[in-house]
Amino acid sequence: MSETKRVAVLLADGFEEGEAVVFIDIMRRLDIEVDVLSCMETTALNTYFKTKITADFTLVDKFDDTYDAVMMPGGPQGTDNLSANPNVIAFLKRHIEANKYICALCSSGAKVLAAHNLLQGRPYTTGDKLADKFEDGDFQLKKVVVADNFITGRGLGVSFEFAFTVAKYLLADNQEKVDWQANHIYFDHWPL
Repeated sequence: MSETKRVAVLLADGFEEGEAVVFIDIMRRLDIEVDVLSCMETTALNTYFKTKITADFTLVDKFDDTYDAVMMPGGPQGTDNLSANPNVIAFLKRHIEANKYICALCSSGAKVLAAHNLLQGRPYTTGDKLADKFEDGDFQLKKVVVADNFITGRGLGVSFEFAFTVAKYLLADNQEKVDWQANHIYFDHWPL
């Protein structure tokens, strides 16, 4: 049996809660350990649509931990806050250098990864027209794009496809478990 995979979900005030919750739910259903990390000063967060959500820890608490994957949801203000946080960028760079999965949904692909030249020209997807604002990356009009260890998704409507794609790579030695879970929740759009 392989060791338990660990994922950090980076959240900042204004994040798109639907994208985060779907991702966290699918990871935990698949027995992937998730640390929900607030990139703000406290674990209590303000979400895009005012749903009350509290993180497990702050990023500062877990900054020195290394995860198998790091995920960021979208949300206009949320991705602005992630992008402006030097700890977020340093955390991402360390995980990129360690060849871990970098998973960006919706605007985080453009506004965090491309904005800081973290894609290094790789193909990716993001929300409408956001890629036009940044030179880094090769925008693809697809639901989910996998390029090396970068997994990006368009937005809330592909949250399940995105989460199951991340799980497929994290649980490469147990695809049956991923497929079973997709079938178990009646998710008809899997495999992609």
